[in-house]
Amino acid sequence: MEPPKRQSLRFVSWNTMGIRYTKGSSKLQLVLDELIRLKADVVFLQETHIGPQSYEALESITGWRTFFTVHHPRSKGVAVLIKNENTFKYICHDEDYSGGYIVLFCHLYGQLYTLVNVYNHKADRQILYRLRDYLTAINTKGVLVVGGDFNTVLDPTFDRRPAADQTFHSSLRSILEDFTESLSLKDIFALMHPMEEGFTRSQNQSHSRLDMFFMPTNTMHYVINCMNHKSPTGKKRISDHNPLVLDIKVSSLPEYKMPEVASLLIKFKYREAPDRRAGKINGAEILSAIRSLPDSQQHIPDELSVYHYKRIDLPFTELLKLIYNRRLKSKCVPKSFVKSLPAPDNMHCFRVDYLIFTHILAKRLKVFLTPSFRERNRVARGVCFCVTFAERPQHIKMSFLNQSLSSLKQMNPTPPKDFSILENLLPRSSHSDHDYRTLRQGCPLTTPILILALKQLESDIMATSKSTGNTSLSITRESLLIYTDNLKTGRMFELFEHFEKCSADEKRKHTKLMIHEAMLSNVAVNRQPGETQGPQLI
Repeated sequence: MEPPKRQSLRFVSWNTMGIRYTKGSSKLQLVLDELIRLKADVVFLQETHIGPQSYEALESITGWRTFFTVHHPRSKGVAVLIKNENTFKYICHDEDYSGGYIVLFCHLYGQLYTLVNVYNHKADRQILYRLRDYLTAINTKGVLVVGGDFNTVLDPTFDRRPAADQTFHSSLRSILEDFTESLSLKDIFALMHPMEEGFTRSQNQSHSRLDMFFMPTNTMHYVINCMNHKSPTGKKRISDHNPLVLDIKVSSLPEYKMPEVASLLIKFKYREAPDRRAGKINGAEILSAIRSLPDSQQHIPDELSVYHYKRIDLPFTELLKLIYNRRLKSKCVPKSFVKSLPAPDNMHCFRVDYLIFTHILAKRLKVFLTPSFRERNRVARGVCFCVTFAERPQHIKMSFLNQSLSSLKQMNPTPPKDFSILENLLPRSSHSDHDYRTLRQGCPLTTPILILALKQLESDIMATSKSTGNTSLSITRESLLIYTDNLKTGRMFELFEHFEKCSADEKRKHTKLMIHEAMLSNVAVNRQPGETQGPQLI
């Protein structure tokens, strides 16, 4: 292979605090002018604040190739910019569903690079775990460069002035330490400048080094220098973060390597236009879902078993990502995809790709269902209701499910709460009313949907001023505890009946043989210690 014409590449990482517009001017143009002045070749931008309606700003930047996440116009978002002058070949990339990172696989001057740009949102305690697991699984080859704003420091003694808010940052710091140690990553600036503070963010009297570049130990010999670039005195700052600059050598490897994760895309020469929706399914989620599936050896409605998926899980991730995101966009689900086969104990066997897809959606839904850990004052003397479900299988009204989904609050940095595909992903029941869907045992979505129903009941109870009750939702037990005083039991039963009417088959719920038709058909009333057992609804 011929030696590269370039001797070095300059990487710049910069939290710009938005790139769209400031008062009367284009902030993006100010950012680009500064990048040109820095002679940047590869740029990692954080907090781009690019939402589904504003991504055009990054699509048509003259002189740069752009790869970015679409999340929210006032939060998060990352982008990688490659200058057109560089010899560049795109392979594939993966995006975090909440806009927190992007992983770009590419060739620069014949060398394989894995470029990872991270914005570690202070409220997201899971993003670095997700990214760690993905990078570990894909077994990165070539040169790995990880950069971004990590919202914490690795060494408070050097990296923060004054040394305040250490309690808040300690939890984030331990997560970052785990991330770097698991991947054998080194903090490049700290190694190159062991005696310098190198603050990258300044706000009033607070200074910290939140922006970092990391590389594995075995590629540190490529590093030339890493430095914090400060704006000239008197010049108006674009952001309260300074750009961080990394210079590395360009060196050819003896063989033309390709990441395994892209092998099937390359084999079938698959290309597709960029998908600019927020919350797309990513390769990390698919890979995690595949590796979590148990190989039951049962007969399934498809020829491909769990074993086949696990055997070539890395190449499968990129293909499945394209298929799944098409389905999320079109809401079109083939009947063969939803089909299941009966198994003992009311269980069902599903296609593996259906299990992977529903596992991802179930995991996203669970994010919204995790109960708060804040302490609630229970009623000292009164009644404790324990609400649970009928025998399997259950049926649920789609109208009730949609209402419950719409009542979920969107919170950053959780994934988008678009679960509208469930209407086509859950099979219609044999009931004459097409509003009913069947919840099958063995489907990853069944438990979260049942918990969602209980959460809706809990919300109705807490919103009713007459109830004056306290609740405790148990995900593991699929039950809801309700504490109220003795004078409110009648009101509680009114709420239960209303819940049954809205969610289940009101005509059949009283029939014991059809008890599974009811969404809520077993309400046990458990008294406080020393009191007698109360009535039971069926």
